[in-house]
Amino acid sequence: MNKTVRIMPQGDYSLDASARFLCGFTPAAGASAQLDDGRLAIGFLDETRHVPLAVAISQREDDGEVIVEVADAPADVDEAAVATQVARILSLDHDARGLSEVAARDPAVRALLEATPGFRPVCFPSAYEAAVWGVLAQRITMPVAAAIKQRLAIATGSTAVGFGRTYHASPSPERLVELDAFPGLAAEKVARLRAVALAALDGRLDSARLRAMPLADAVAELRTIRGVGPWTAQHIVMRGCGVIDELPSAEPRVLRAIAEAYALGTTPTVADAEAIASTWRPYRMWVSVLMVSNLRKTSAWNAPRRLAS
Repeated sequence: MNKTVRIMPQGDYSLDASARFLCGFTPAAGASAQLDDGRLAIGFLDETRHVPLAVAISQREDDGEVIVEVADAPADVDEAAVATQVARILSLDHDARGLSEVAARDPAVRALLEATPGFRPVCFPSAYEAAVWGVLAQRITMPVAAAIKQRLAIATGSTAVGFGRTYHASPSPERLVELDAFPGLAAEKVARLRAVALAALDGRLDSARLRAMPLADAVAELRTIRGVGPWTAQHIVMRGCGVIDELPSAEPRVLRAIAEAYALGTTPTVADAEAIASTWRPYRMWVSVLMVSNLRKTSAWNAPRRLAS
């Protein structure tokens, strides 16, 4: 039986903007779709039990309320937990009303927000799913990583069916920890994925706990997981936990996006980027995602990036 939960955004929000972002986001390939009726459908692992769920999301025109329908929800599904997780995925767990103040003092941000009304970042479903992607994508192209992720979902039974489609979530940690080998994955990468699965089962990838920690502490703790280096650790916290006010300085595209938005002519140093981003507070992560989304439309998107774990 389907179940429904509701979320009321604080500040402007456009589900259409989220759907445009997510349906063009390579890591979400096979796990998201815009349905014929306009709803945004997402498949993901329920963070509390690692069970794959499929949801279809719509938005009321009159008051902006977001309505989330869970397909074939188990009788014991925690509806409040589903609402919390979907809110974090869509960045609806934060108040966006202060973005107008950032736009008022920064013309570059204002121009990008005007081009994308109701923008909010779409996050990975959880720190665990962000970690799985972070390891899979190390030193291979994103389309190749996305294809392997979908094959892993099928092989481990991490698929959700609903609304006439099948969705490929990340493999559950319970199944991933049993993985000995997989076509297309080197032995070391399989070992790293098992380490991520063990960390999730030990509670070290709890999204709410990591988000509540100081960034430096969360990154340091995550780096104790095999294969998780500076880039992957920042990625897990910032894109998996729904952090709102940190600058992802380990991501080269953020620095190139700043250069593009401000017409700098050269990629800024981390220190220069931090100085520029000080005007974005308390939405530095949100603005970073907005600028990287803009970078995708330019030739600078495909510039060589540092190989990092």
